[in-house]
Amino acid sequence: MVVLATPMPPDDGSLGYLRGSSVSKDWQEAITRAALEAADQVVARLPSLSGVPEHADDRADRLEQFAATLAARGFRRPLSDELHARYVRAPFRSAPDLETAVKRVVLLVLTSPRFLYPELGEPPDDWTVAGRLALGFWDSLPDAELEADAARGALRTPEQVRKHAERMAGDPRARQKLREFFHHWLSLEETDHLDKDPAKYPGFDEALVADLRDSVDRFLDQVVWSEASDYRQLLLADYLFLNPRLARFYGATPPPEDSFRPVTFEPGHRAGLLTHPYLLAARSYHRSSSPIHRGVFLTRNILGRFLKPPPMAIEFMDDRFDPSLTMREKVTELTRSATCMACHTTINPLGFSLEHFDAAGRFRTIDNGKPVDASADYTTPDGEVIPLHSPRDLARHAANSPDAHRGLVRQMFQHTVKQTPAAYGPDTLSQLTDGFARSAFHLRRLFLDINLVAATHGLATPPQARQ
Repeated sequence: MVVLATPMPPDDGSLGYLRGSSVSKDWQEAITRAALEAADQVVARLPSLSGVPEHADDRADRLEQFAATLAARGFRRPLSDELHARYVRAPFRSAPDLETAVKRVVLLVLTSPRFLYPELGEPPDDWTVAGRLALGFWDSLPDAELEADAARGALRTPEQVRKHAERMAGDPRARQKLREFFHHWLSLEETDHLDKDPAKYPGFDEALVADLRDSVDRFLDQVVWSEASDYRQLLLADYLFLNPRLARFYGATPPPEDSFRPVTFEPGHRAGLLTHPYLLAARSYHRSSSPIHRGVFLTRNILGRFLKPPPMAIEFMDDRFDPSLTMREKVTELTRSATCMACHTTINPLGFSLEHFDAAGRFRTIDNGKPVDASADYTTPDGEVIPLHSPRDLARHAANSPDAHRGLVRQMFQHTVKQTPAAYGPDTLSQLTDGFARSAFHLRRLFLDINLVAATHGLATPPQARQ
């Protein structure tokens, strides 16, 4: 396996998913440098990649066939006579030697709009469907089964496409992509606040953080890959996956063996991912909780609401507050202006509902010598006021909220397809959300239906979402 070293400009994530949203000079130059690097790597490994010995009598013909196969794989379809002439025959006829010819083919293919933009070209056909399915489920190329059916014209009916979608959804690559979505949804890569004051939180070290990350993945696998695959259990489960080290730190009975086991907590003390210690710690400060970080996360990621960027950034400086104040009192004072409360009317109640958990994600009843007040009134977009007294109140609301369901569907679509659902029709998001509800909020089924919508977009008779 070869990993290219050419640095690429960062993708734009402003729409909630990473995507190259423009073609800049820097981007074009990086693509060209990466293509040149790839071409050099191919030529350096040419005998093993092509299977053609250096002194074979028919080496020229076989290398030209290898280059044609490479171009077809890059374009995700057989080469037409025109494409073969432009991308293969011309370089082989004009290059001074065979290695240079191969290098030119690689460079031409990897910088071609046909490779860089999968949707460019002719109206959707069987090969288009095959390529979309492979990108959607695996972020890869079609396998032999897809290519065979595409070549036979057997990717045209709803039944034919669904058959492949169901097969591909069970592949380990689909499992990994679905896990990557949940990492994105939960912003697990944001680790800036996972370093805690060792004097205040002894034992919260790198090994414990690694165990917490493992705990999150085990919990996700337990829910997502169960038969029910029920989204609501991501929020309502009353257990965590703990090993002995985590159990001791979080005040639970250690599992009987030195391994991870689901450990149930007292009623009201845990609510699925909302109170997983990894997520709570990642949205806390070095020495204290952070209702603002937690509230923003809950607003955007869990409840699917949009927040405007703040008109000005205000740094939280703990030493500027009365040292007798609780974190809730400090946040209330910091955000009391009308300008702040335009958004913090939503953010603060959600963040306050998790104040029973300290910066390491441990349950507490006292903050700075005062009883914790985790009660709050959250106002929905429709104006309904939801009293929150514990994390489970918030979890029940999110689990049954149409806005939260719609937000999850939108975010999974964007992560899977790298496009907003609106690009596939004004009713796409509503139809997928309705289907999600009818399936009893089956997460894997939603992932499959999203890929079906994307793969069959523009076809004359696309498959209907599952009834």
